[in-house]
Amino acid sequence: MENKEKCVIVGGGAAGLMCAARLTAGGVTPLVLEAGARVGKKILVSGNGRCNLSNSGVSEKKYNAPSFVAPVLEKYPFAEVMNFWKELGLVTREDGEGRVYPHSNYAGSVLNILLAATSRAKMLTSSPVKSIRAVSGGFSVEYVGGRVLAENVVLACGSGAGGGTASYNLLGGLGHKVTRLTPAITYLKTDAFKGLKGVRAKVQATLKTAFGTWSDKGEILFKEDGVSGILAFWLSSFLARNDCGGTLIIDFAPGMTDEEIEREYAGREELLCGLLHKALADKLLREGGLKLIKRYKVSVTLAGKDNQVTCGGADLKEWGSDMQSKLHKGLYCIGEMADVDGECGGFNLHWAWVSALACADAVLAGERND
Repeated sequence: MENKEKCVIVGGGAAGLMCAARLTAGGVTPLVLEAGARVGKKILVSGNGRCNLSNSGVSEKKYNAPSFVAPVLEKYPFAEVMNFWKELGLVTREDGEGRVYPHSNYAGSVLNILLAATSRAKMLTSSPVKSIRAVSGGFSVEYVGGRVLAENVVLACGSGAGGGTASYNLLGGLGHKVTRLTPAITYLKTDAFKGLKGVRAKVQATLKTAFGTWSDKGEILFKEDGVSGILAFWLSSFLARNDCGGTLIIDFAPGMTDEEIEREYAGREELLCGLLHKALADKLLREGGLKLIKRYKVSVTLAGKDNQVTCGGADLKEWGSDMQSKLHKGLYCIGEMADVDGECGGFNLHWAWVSALACADAVLAGERND
C-alpha cells in the first residue's frame, strides 16, 4: 500500500527547503524528493559562494511579472522575510547597495540553517520524480525508488540553470502550460574583446534593444567571447525577457567628460594606462583613439550557457498568488519553476523565499481548516 503524505515537495533547492522549513515550523512534516545527490547544491554556489540571499530594494518592478509578484511581496514584506531568517538562526548583513548576505559571508551558512530548520522533514535524495497524477484525494507521485500519495504537492524543481534539473515535463503532465524558456543572468556574448580575458573595468553601460534601453554603472569582466560581471548579468535579464540581441554602449570613464579626457590625454595617449588597464587602453587607442573611451559600441547577444536563472516557466495565468494551481487544488509551483525572474542582486533568491512562504502558509491554512 502506498504511503499517504500531507505534503510532498519536489525539489530540495532554495524554494523547496524554505517551504519545508515553514511547514515544519507550522507542524506539518513534508517529504522532500530531490533529484540530485544532495539538497541545496545551487545555494552553495550562489553569489560566488557568498549567497546574495535578498535585497532591501526589492519591489515588483524588479521582476518580469510585476502584477503577479506584487501581492506576494505585499503579504511578505522584506522586513518580515528577514525576521523569519533571524528566527531560523541566520544572521545577515547588508552592503551599501542593498544586497543582503549571511554575516559569515559564506553560502554554507544559509544552507546549514535551512537544514537545521528542516531536520524533522523526510528527505530522499537521488530520487527524481518521474510523474505526478491527480487522483481522488490528492496526487500520486512516482519517483525513482517508489511511489507515494500526497494530499498536497509543491513543485520546486527550479530549472536547468546552474546545474539544476529541468522538470517542466511534470507541469505538462498535469495540464499546465510552460512559457518560452531563455537563459538569463548570464554573460553577454561578443567577440569584440578577444585578448582581454580577466580584465575588469568600472563602467557606465547602456543596452539598447528594439524593446527599450537600460543603463547602469558597475563592474564588467571581459571573457574571450563576451562581457561578464554583475552589470552584464543585470543587463542580460532584459535581453532574455525580450528574446533579442542589442547594442552595448560602454563608457569606460563615467567620472570624466570628453573635454577632460581630451585635455588630459591628447598628445599623451601613452598615459591612458594610468586610467584604464593597459590592454584595454591599447585596444581603444588602436581601434579609434580617445573618442572610444566614452562611447564604445558593440553588438551583443545572450550567451546560451553559464546562466544562473531561466526566464520562463509555469504560465502565471494558471496560478494564484498563494502559488496554488487553478487547475488542481493542492498543487503548488514556487521559485524559479514559475515564470518569474528578477534582476541580478538577490531578487531571484528573494522570490524563492516569498513564493515558498506563500505556498507553505496556504498548505498550513488548509490543514487548519480540515
